Amino acid sequence: MRYALRNIVRLKTRSFLSFAIAFAILFLSMLGVLTVRLCEDNRERFFGPLDGAYHVTDSAYTPFLSYEAAEYLEKYSEAITKTSAVMERTVSFPDMEYIGKNDYARETFGWERAYLPIGTAQTAYHEGFLLCAVTSMDILKEVYGGDLVMTEGTAISEKNNADGANKIVISFSVAEKNGLKLGDRVHLDPFSVFSEEEGAVSAYLGFSEEYSAYEYIVGGIYENRENNGVSASLPSEINENKVYIPISTLTEMARDPYLLDFGIRNETGLSEEPPSVIPDRLYFQVNNTGSVKILEKKINEIGFSEALLLSPYISDAASSPSARLSEIVSLLLVGVIGMGFAVFALTVFFNMKARNRELAVLTALGQKRSCVVLSFFAEICILTFLAFLCGIFLLMGAVVLLAVPISNYLYEAEFSAKITHESADLFLIGSGAQSAATEKLEDFDFLFTRYIIPSTALSALAAVLILLLIFGIVAFYVRKINALSGVGGKE
Repeated sequence: MRYALRNIVRLKTRSFLSFAIAFAILFLSMLGVLTVRLCEDNRERFFGPLDGAYHVTDSAYTPFLSYEAAEYLEKYSEAITKTSAVMERTVSFPDMEYIGKNDYARETFGWERAYLPIGTAQTAYHEGFLLCAVTSMDILKEVYGGDLVMTEGTAISEKNNADGANKIVISFSVAEKNGLKLGDRVHLDPFSVFSEEEGAVSAYLGFSEEYSAYEYIVGGIYENRENNGVSASLPSEINENKVYIPISTLTEMARDPYLLDFGIRNETGLSEEPPSVIPDRLYFQVNNTGSVKILEKKINEIGFSEALLLSPYISDAASSPSARLSEIVSLLLVGVIGMGFAVFALTVFFNMKARNRELAVLTALGQKRSCVVLSFFAEICILTFLAFLCGIFLLMGAVVLLAVPISNYLYEAEFSAKITHESADLFLIGSGAQSAATEKLEDFDFLFTRYIIPSTALSALAAVLILLLIFGIVAFYVRKINALSGVGGKE
């Protein structure tokens, strides 16, 4: 090691050249990974995380599988990597009031007038909340678009769904109106989930009070940047009245014996089937798009009542500026690493040629060739390690300085592309996505975890592969050295 360090200091020019080439390769690879990651994040803010997923529907493009059935298929299929689902229902929470309560009224049903004051022609809506049962909130447009921002706690995640967590996420306005905070418990009226409004109202009037035992714990509070209270025609359409739960909890609820008694009945009055949990949107993500048709065929061999159809989730992500730039930078990244290795290898080779006599003398003096190889290779490793450290420090500065400008540039590019193509999505996106992204990009902990670690990890892997190849070159060259002729003698 000391000999290697002395040679680095002694051969300043050659050492600096090797260092500069290694630094250029490593830093450019880090910067490339950073740019690709920023492109992917920007694309996802515009198009969501469902790109590459497949709708699971019947021939009329309507979901018909329950989430439980979809979970079963995912568990026993090697091709399906993830199941994503969303189910929305207008529901009642007996101990929680919605925003705008009593501001919305409807005509009373004939049967319920017996429970209301004489002459009551209208009554307030009892279903004011829109329940959004999800596998993960990441797949929702208001989330990846940046309109919904968590102020306390966390959003519904895939882990919450897998664990069947009785977690609920509510708006700040609903929490404030009902005096709720993280850790508080609220009850969901199960009738309002599985029945029409008439059944939900009858439940509200006292039918199922003792059975409203589906308890949820407030685990997150959000704010929605878009205030649509004025334009909403129903309380459940107000953004603040939207509540989120894991969809897996509805599967358990649908099996409740008491709910089965109120299921769909045949002419004899016997229950035919339990309340079903059919998602409004159901997606499969697969590990091989080429096998989708085979997967579709195999699943249909199970014998469902409807023919299952897997149709691709369509978005403009593939043609977006972020996607195109990501593809270009990825190709350049491969080129930089490949060309960099070639230049670095040539530099090492010419360095060995210039020091041929020195290497031959060491061999002639009885130094083992393996030791000569390790000594010379140690110099390269030290220089590469120093280049790697310098690359990391420079990358940290680049991330802090460039992450926001690159993200803003990509955002403007996506926005301009949408104007050019006159996409209706332009009016749905707004500016919430970029505001949320900019806030994150000002947090160094987020930058470090999201960008610096992946960039340095790939760069380190590239460095290891290059050094292994260089070691092979050095070992081959030293093995071919003629020790006596190299020092001016004869073999």
